Amino acid sequence: MDRSLINDLLEDPKVQETQTHMHHSISKHDHLLRSARISYKLARVMKADIATCVRAAMIHDIDSRLGTLTTHGGIAARWAAAHGESYAVCHAIETHMYPFSPRPRTREAWVVSLADKAASLTDLTITFTGALTGQTWQRRRDLRASDPFFIPARRRLHLKRIKH
Repeated sequence: MDRSLINDLLEDPKVQETQTHMHHSISKHDHLLRSARISYKLARVMKADIATCVRAAMIHDIDSRLGTLTTHGGIAARWAAAHGESYAVCHAIETHMYPFSPRPRTREAWVVSLADKAASLTDLTITFTGALTGQTWQRRRDLRASDPFFIPARRRLHLKRIKH
């Protein structure tokens, strides 16, 4: 993958902070990079705009914890628009969770949606393989300690009871 397509994103503080966020028991940053690499390859095969696909894939889960399964694409797309990304990039981000989000209307949006799913499957494979060696548990402990959004299950239950 041509990193020059995303060098500015890699230097952005919001993207850098994803290194400390947990996503499928790995860092969200690893997931975003994997999605970008897969998007690069798929874009070439599907004759889509490579820069649009790679940029959208690199930021498709920014601030995802502020939303839900169905809304986090819109949240990330609004962040991207506020940071000067094109409509094509924002559309690809907003629709990356199809069929739980709006239907992709461009080739680039389909690339990002497929790349995210392929990256997530790879993330889960890495997690399960690492569970056998013990690496996943250590990685989860490290990410839990650094992730400002992580709330232990016991605390989540307690917070849920307080809300009701």
